[in-house]
Amino acid sequence: MSPEEMDALLLKAFLQAVKGLKEKELPVETSLFYAQYMRPARPKGSILDIKKSSHKKLATFLGFLCSEGIIRVASSKGQTKLTEVKRNHPLLKEFTPLPFEETAGGEKALEEEAAASAKTPAPIEIEERFRPHHSMYGTLFPDDRQAYYSAQECRTVLSEYIEKEGLVDPMKEGSIVLDPHLCDALFQGESHDGPLPTHLQRHEVVKRFAARLNAFFLMQGGSMKKGNIVPAKYVTGPGGQKTPMVPGVSIKTENRRGHNCTILRGLEILGVDPESFAEEMKVAFAASTSVESQTNSVGKKTFEVMMQGYWDKTLAQHLHQVYKLPKVCIEVHAKKGQSEKNPKSASNFAGADCCAGKKSDPAPSGLLK
Repeated sequence: MSPEEMDALLLKAFLQAVKGLKEKELPVETSLFYAQYMRPARPKGSILDIKKSSHKKLATFLGFLCSEGIIRVASSKGQTKLTEVKRNHPLLKEFTPLPFEETAGGEKALEEEAAASAKTPAPIEIEERFRPHHSMYGTLFPDDRQAYYSAQECRTVLSEYIEKEGLVDPMKEGSIVLDPHLCDALFQGESHDGPLPTHLQRHEVVKRFAARLNAFFLMQGGSMKKGNIVPAKYVTGPGGQKTPMVPGVSIKTENRRGHNCTILRGLEILGVDPESFAEEMKVAFAASTSVESQTNSVGKKTFEVMMQGYWDKTLAQHLHQVYKLPKVCIEVHAKKGQSEKNPKSASNFAGADCCAGKKSDPAPSGLLK
């Protein structure tokens, strides 16, 4: 396929995607829009490969659409989001979308709809994703600041760079020569006593390379309508090594203004509306619920669901069994004497014990395997 043909396919997939994009879904991160809207919107049987187009990068393609007056994007804190679609643009008004079953996502969506009707949603799947350290762009990685990479893709990038640049030291087994780009990728911005090394053992190169990547987690499945990419939280282990931790929800019991209550935070990772969840708990368990909004340290609005009384085990059980949230993503903080004896059951799901105690240890990164 020629670059011109790929350009046309990209535009067709974009127009097909935004025809089904609702205003309430904006703003949406551009990398997620490409992966979860544009790719499924391409004609069935076609392959969307932006690198084979004349644009080469998603940012360039979106810049073209902006210059044509079709969309607006905004960048903030390292993220670029699609903020507006000009519905009255001639290209959109004249475009006739394909029938849903003729798109690449049609068959998959029908299968998902059938699975949803089976009343047993699949467990939420969690996949680790990475963004390179800023010193790696344009040398080891393409200069695409919105792209996410799997652990396997990161390993491949490093191995291919070493092989392409001939950095394997033939005189010393297992030793890698650090050229300026690889040295920057491993050490730039760090304090270091004395001169930087010119050689490292391969396992040390891999270890330092992995530690410099920024970890995220892609969460999809369960009751989630679409995937969600969230930054990892890091825990510091022995020797100061930081390990990416799977994000999750927090359940805490406390006493507020003389009343026992249970606070649930972090529903955002599930894409769940806090008001709807509070109403669900109210109906299912005859509980008194309320929702309060807060602004965190970076200015982002977050929500907490408050239930009167101690509901820590019930909430953990409900999130695990109904929303299919893995136990590793459910953190319970309940002081002695401020916890349910047993989880309560509701008529709309079967009760079973789950998630008592603390959050499980973080899942180890697959990058070093």
